[in-house]
Amino acid sequence: MYDLSREIGVKSFSFRQIPNNADVAAVALRCGVSTVDLSGCHVDYDAPASWPGVIASYRDAGVRLPGIGVVYTRPDEAWNRRFFEFARLAGAKLVSFSFPPEEHEKTLRLMEQLAEEYGVRLAIHNHGGYDWLGNHAILDYFFKRSSKSVGLCLDTAWCLQAGEDPVKWLELFGERLYGIHFKDFRFQPDGKPRDTAVGEGSLDLPAFLARLKTLGFNGSAVVEYEGENPEENSAASIARIRAVISAAE
Repeated sequence: MYDLSREIGVKSFSFRQIPNNADVAAVALRCGVSTVDLSGCHVDYDAPASWPGVIASYRDAGVRLPGIGVVYTRPDEAWNRRFFEFARLAGAKLVSFSFPPEEHEKTLRLMEQLAEEYGVRLAIHNHGGYDWLGNHAILDYFFKRSSKSVGLCLDTAWCLQAGEDPVKWLELFGERLYGIHFKDFRFQPDGKPRDTAVGEGSLDLPAFLARLKTLGFNGSAVVEYEGENPEENSAASIARIRAVISAAE
């Protein structure tokens, strides 16, 4: 049975200032988790000879790589296939992705075909109000026009930044929820977001977790923190998520 307290991990982008993957794995373990969703800052998709070493850095530390992304895809099969080849080698079953409006139909069809070929799930990542994929209407449009290999990687903070409600998105997209980036913002008087530990900002964490529990979610869930002191704040976020889950049991 899926246990979020056990499965929760960290996004490697939180530790983008740390170039060495073995060091990133060590940070994850110090944060109290053994799963990492790998970002492009920690793998060179154009250097396949380096991939075994990247993956070994985590496996040797006892850290799993259940997902990769966010990868930026194109209407180009060879370009997109690199991501799936790495995912296959790493044992990752989720590829979170984004794509431009231009030729988006071709890009999506190529991604669906590759997802079926490699046996992985795809998850569109919402990058906030500045991004064309950042609102529920466009996401609903794509989910209605794609196979169930394509779902959502819900970034809770960027959902809030777009003026939307992450809890409502669970209701809207529960069946297509394949990944979660637990992330939180405090909004300044001018509306600008500032990263904070999960549960200390605008995200209603108890309501979100309560609704999530009803969905039978079994995808990749990681904490992402892009501000200062990422290890401290990532660890605090994980501890708070676990505390809320425990209090609700």
